[in-house]
Amino acid sequence: MNINYFKKELAPKLKEYKLTYSSFPNGDFGSLERVVIEGYNKIAGIDFWSKGWLEIDIYDLVVDDQIMNLLLDPSEFQEQNNAIKKFIEILLKED
Repeated sequence: MNINYFKKELAPKLKEYKLTYSSFPNGDFGSLERVVIEGYNKIAGIDFWSKGWLEIDIYDLVVDDQIMNLLLDPSEFQEQNNAIKKFIEILLKED
């Protein structure tokens, strides 16, 4: 999982959201590529580290609660795939 996968496979599904990209070299788990996603009363973030770590966070402004918060290490490849699927499902779910 990396930023290129996000841009190619996931960003097109989120065309109704505002996406903000940023990069940070030399983070705790290598270089960091971050995407902040805003829209439909949700604020989300997904972080891709060069060493394979993945972090996902979704905050729902309507219920005023964090509805997803995960940090997965590189060995949790299947969990990362499942988390990405859940992330997209939550963001695309119509309230």
